Amino acid sequence: MEKNKTKLAECVDNATGVDKKEKIIDFSKIYITDRFMFPLVMSHKEIAKPFIEAALGIKIYDLKDPEQEKTEQVGIFSKSVRYDVFTQQINENGEIISSFDIEMQIVDTKELPKRARYYQSVRDTNDLRKGAMYKSLKDQYVLFICPDDIFGAKQAVYSFQNYATENKNIALNDRSFKNFYIFSNYGKLPDAHPLKPYLKYFATNTADSTETEEIDTKVKWYQADEDTQERYMTWEQEIQLAREDAAEAATEKERERSQRIIAEKDNVLAEKDRRIAELEAKLAEMQK
Repeated sequence: MEKNKTKLAECVDNATGVDKKEKIIDFSKIYITDRFMFPLVMSHKEIAKPFIEAALGIKIYDLKDPEQEKTEQVGIFSKSVRYDVFTQQINENGEIISSFDIEMQIVDTKELPKRARYYQSVRDTNDLRKGAMYKSLKDQYVLFICPDDIFGAKQAVYSFQNYATENKNIALNDRSFKNFYIFSNYGKLPDAHPLKPYLKYFATNTADSTETEEIDTKVKWYQADEDTQERYMTWEQEIQLAREDAAEAATEKERERSQRIIAEKDNVLAEKDRRIAELEAKLAEMQK
């Protein structure tokens, strides 16, 4: 097997009518911005902690071990969420004082601000148990890392929290923060900004700081690791099968919709035929 390359066999049940295919994956091109690689690397505390500190300009005493692709759901009828990387800050007494959701979002789905809102609402609901006081809610940060400047102001960082519309100096102080980091705009940051090497690395895969060199080392290790390659192949296959299931469901839904429309039109025509038959019967009766 050629180094850093392998074959992904997308095994699909013959009953689906889809032939078995092979896809060549060059693992040397699975970079930090890949949706599989990012959670894998950022789930290391020694990677996540300095990144969060650089992104928010804070000092963290300690973090709980970051969880990759953590899933949460409020209820069985509610939409679940899956965080790329989720972790919590703890103080010197071992108490949780804040939470962080770190998302690598390559595609602009046109609803990221509302997704950030929903993520925070789910986290709050899971944090606040029955009988707990609202003041027990912890500081909460959702950090989106994106290539596209979805706000269009040519900034590298957009930090949001709630303020009074009438006076921006008055903060709501609900301790919820939504930040967006646009790595294609890394050049907008001053060279001394601690976040700049991270955004530059995300944009160019060029590591020129101690922190990004450590990230790059992790990325290269995972690229070459056969167990990771196997996990990636399984992950890719699951995504492909999920897409096919979704496409089948959409097709079936459209088929049901078409059948429903046809049935409704048939009912309308049948009703018209019935009325015409009634009128013809009345006319025939009048002509006697």
